[in-house]
Amino acid sequence: MCRYLPSNDCSHAFCNKNILLVRHGRTDWNDSHRFQGRTDVPLNATGLAQAKKVAARLAAWPFDAVYTSPMARARETAAAIAASREKAPVVMDELTEVNFGSWEGLFFEHIREQNGDRLQEWLGDPFFNMPEGAETWDSIRLRAERARETVFRSSNKRVVMVSHGGTIRALLSVLLGFDPHTIWNIKMSNCALSGIEVRKTQSSLVFSNDALHLDESLEGIPLSVW
Repeated sequence: MCRYLPSNDCSHAFCNKNILLVRHGRTDWNDSHRFQGRTDVPLNATGLAQAKKVAARLAAWPFDAVYTSPMARARETAAAIAASREKAPVVMDELTEVNFGSWEGLFFEHIREQNGDRLQEWLGDPFFNMPEGAETWDSIRLRAERARETVFRSSNKRVVMVSHGGTIRALLSVLLGFDPHTIWNIKMSNCALSGIEVRKTQSSLVFSNDALHLDESLEGIPLSVW
């Protein structure tokens, strides 16, 4: 899937980049199916192990920079990745997770039991059926566009961006022109990789939701990144 970018998106000659999007590792709230959003939940033991595994896989990829959401679960994942090549992650506020408003901290099943119709509306088109007090799609899109511009205008050729399920989907929409009404159909597992290749005026999705490094049956087998 490709799209042609407006000329003011990527007007510099150095805008030939490989961008690797990484979702953070697991947390206790992921395990119990709670809406995390802007609640700053750290990685649990599984998530820390996942971060080490993704870091080991990326150690052989000569990335130039690691950008991360300011939230603990993303920063912890990014720190492991950056350390694998003796770098320091750069915090980018635009990569923070979507604010889920009144659903923050609630269990998925609780919402289903108390307000099943409202949940079904959200599941059908999440960015445009957000709960009360949640961040709007326009706000999410603008954050994703600012993050894109920061990366495009940098001199870094190979970039890792560590973020969250909602925000990564917004980045895919902004970078590739995917329909924000259907972007939640793309699965986004914890510590999975999605690769985007940018070549001057064209951006392409190379791979998505690659989590082979978490497969215990493949442990010890070298895995490529790109």
